[in-house]
Amino acid sequence: MPDQPHVCLIVDNPLRDLEGLVLLGRELATRGVKVTLVPMYEQGFDVPALQPDLVLLNYTRPNNADLIKRYKRAGMLVGVLDTEGIGGNNADEFAKLVKAAGSPGLLDLYCVWGQAQRDAFLKHGTVPAHILHATGCPRYDFCAGPWRAALSKPSVETDYVLLNTNFPSVNPRFSQGPDDEVETIVNAGYSREYANQVIVEARHAYQSTLAMSKKLAEHFPDVHFVLRPHPFENIRSYDALAAYPNFEVRQEGTSIEWINRARLLIHQNCSTAIEATMLNVEPLSMEWFNTPALRVQAAAQVSRAVTSESDLIALVEEGLERRMLSVAEETAQFRRQIIRDLFTAVDGASSIRVADAILETIAAGRGKARSGAVPRPSLRGRAVAMARATLGYKATSALRRRFGSPEIERRRLAKSFTVDLVGAVLDRIDAASLDGRRFSVHRVVDDTRRMAAAVSGASLQLTEAS
Repeated sequence: MPDQPHVCLIVDNPLRDLEGLVLLGRELATRGVKVTLVPMYEQGFDVPALQPDLVLLNYTRPNNADLIKRYKRAGMLVGVLDTEGIGGNNADEFAKLVKAAGSPGLLDLYCVWGQAQRDAFLKHGTVPAHILHATGCPRYDFCAGPWRAALSKPSVETDYVLLNTNFPSVNPRFSQGPDDEVETIVNAGYSREYANQVIVEARHAYQSTLAMSKKLAEHFPDVHFVLRPHPFENIRSYDALAAYPNFEVRQEGTSIEWINRARLLIHQNCSTAIEATMLNVEPLSMEWFNTPALRVQAAAQVSRAVTSESDLIALVEEGLERRMLSVAEETAQFRRQIIRDLFTAVDGASSIRVADAILETIAAGRGKARSGAVPRPSLRGRAVAMARATLGYKATSALRRRFGSPEIERRRLAKSFTVDLVGAVLDRIDAASLDGRRFSVHRVVDDTRRMAAAVSGASLQLTEAS
């Protein structure tokens, strides 16, 4: 197919993003698009070598500005489907952050999750209106039919009480500690004063959550509890909970598949509370040790606010006995509104809307010169690109492992994904789909010496099975 468009989808955090992007990739593939899933840390090698028509990024921030410039100067279209689509405390804050800290002027497409984000982006002039689309996020398609049937089932009993934690800043899995996390927050566009405040308050919230988890395990010895740390948290910090036979700490799988089979969700400032409302699982928010700096407004507002330890225990009892009263009508209305504002709809069609926007962008861009008037990458960015081109992937990787940061290597490993993993996701999606089509996945390799030296071998392409 000589005119077959090619799209690269950048995968940031496989634990969170992979299934939604596989669903999006499958939707594109059903329309004749060549689709490549690219690990975020390997995109600097694979995307320039593959030369897709469009690369769909996970965000635009200072740390990928040079890559965006490089892609644009090579004639590629660049879009964003932001994996932090409800980042910040509200839509206005998120819009201002992207405008100030990203490279929105270089983009050809920006897919926001909901109507509130779209309105805020237009209000603040974050990106031009003609490239802005409210699509929803494909990973939430698994909260609706037919894709809910494609969710995998955790290997525990159903009707457990789930605790989702969100403390990567003070319990980091990859970085050296809170000082590094302060720098991460600052580099994302926030003030150092704010970053330091977040660390202090998050440490107290983390310790309070751990203490409450122990009290729940002791008070309900016959109830099964599962604590699921944020993907960027250090799971070992919860080892003390292993002393309780009715408590498990699990980090594999997606938040949606764990919520799907839970009786209740307990959290603080975790956006998975919104996922719980999508799946009709009641979220309980531990508000008695929450703070303004930590509060994620939407997550708090869709949840039942719990103001003390004793109230939480009482609500868990009511939930387990199925005698919990319905939420106030005001909360029910807010839940419906927040879905529209932040997610567009829970209808299983976000991947379709994103695919529509991608194909419209490619069609509009064909035949147009796209490499002119694009700023050059920074001096450092040009040096990195030259080193990659000269040394190739294997030699560059060997030097990075020898002289680079162990933290970055841990992040790379955690953000990799395999053919078998993607194949298993595709099998579940194919089985749940109504179109009867089947797809497979293979590594991106090439017989030419140039391509073999340039690509990482970690990117995967989708192919329809014959």
